[in-house]
Amino acid sequence: MSEHKPEHQRLPEFFNEPFRPPLGLRNPHAQTILSSMGRKLLKPKWQAEFLAQAQVREMNVAGVKLVVHTNFQNITSDQTPLIMMIPGWLGNVESTYVLSGAHTLWQGGFNVVRINLRDHGDTAHLNSGLFHSALIDEVVALVKTLMSEFPSAPAGLIGYSMGGNFALRIAKQIPELATLAICPALSPEETMLKISGNIIYEQYFMRKWRDLWVKKQAAFPQLYNFKDAMNLSSVTSLTDYFVKYHTEYTNTDDYFAAYDLSKGALEGVNAKILAAGDDPIIPAKHYANLPDSISLDWVDYGGHGAFLENWQFESWCDRYSCAFFNQAFTNERNLL
Repeated sequence: MSEHKPEHQRLPEFFNEPFRPPLGLRNPHAQTILSSMGRKLLKPKWQAEFLAQAQVREMNVAGVKLVVHTNFQNITSDQTPLIMMIPGWLGNVESTYVLSGAHTLWQGGFNVVRINLRDHGDTAHLNSGLFHSALIDEVVALVKTLMSEFPSAPAGLIGYSMGGNFALRIAKQIPELATLAICPALSPEETMLKISGNIIYEQYFMRKWRDLWVKKQAAFPQLYNFKDAMNLSSVTSLTDYFVKYHTEYTNTDDYFAAYDLSKGALEGVNAKILAAGDDPIIPAKHYANLPDSISLDWVDYGGHGAFLENWQFESWCDRYSCAFFNQAFTNERNLL
């Protein structure tokens, strides 16, 4: 295991274009917040058509129903590369960063599948069981099913934040995937502490989590009553409540341990991580001791998964991701 201590931007040969945020967008909180809120206000011209062209599929895997949205090339072959995308915690297939990344990949010639994790998006009614972040088997099964539909196509996986955590765990089980994790949450405990230390982020995630539970209770009133949770005042107390009453784990520590990737769990996993030194949610120290099998690319700025490079709120990360998969599949072809 090698110790990574990136001090300045460190980029690969396949994409040696330094990230330079414009004047006024260097602040990590501005990057993080505007990546979501700003993009919702400034919807790009391509977005409506891209959403309309997507095919929505409800897939039965591992005893659960999961929904994916696909955008395939107009002219495709059985060897057109397939890229699967996993949003962050409480994000979904229409989150602005997912749409932006998906559109760039699609323009780059890839077939793109955006994945809703259980209960994410408008899917709370599909399964009686509640989502939690340790539920990896159903997502592995989904990825394997999608790959089996295109057996001759190179396959890639990209995950953002908690979706990056999922992507890395999936890569451990499906090593042939070209896997990219954007600002992945490696330590659930420390990530929660960072969220709870900022009232804006904490209120944002608490609102979204409560909204999910309201939808779940409406869909399954005989199974759920979240009345007591609505009065809890911190993301920490919500997590403790959730783990105690709605998971199989004895306590929050055991729950976090089930998907913690900061203590040697990534040994032997072949993947790429892109991280920002000023990420306000994922501390830089998370990436201090990665195994040699993990390749880390590092930029000084970018906030949490944002990397906004202009005031149109376009993300440098989208072009980076496209370049990563092009390089990964070129290398794969050269090995054949």
